[in-house]
Amino acid sequence: MYDGLLLGFLTWLSFVISFIHFPSFVKKLLLKNFFITDMISVITSFFLLTSISKSIVAVIASMFCGLLINITLVGYEKYKKLI
Repeated sequence: MYDGLLLGFLTWLSFVISFIHFPSFVKKLLLKNFFITDMISVITSFFLLTSISKSIVAVIASMFCGLLINITLVGYEKYKKLI
């Protein structure tokens, strides 16, 4: 289980770093539509991680990555309201 959490955290970190390099219109679209962003991230991470390993660790990592992305989006929304 800890392997899945670590793998999910590293996948989330790579998604965040990749997000920095997206064009601004893609960033705006993903930050406005949480549901679409969640679906894209979970599906992408699931396919990427299960192509490496077909174990439960990949599923746990995908779910944890999706959870971290959702927390990041909610945190961004709260931060934006404060400013």
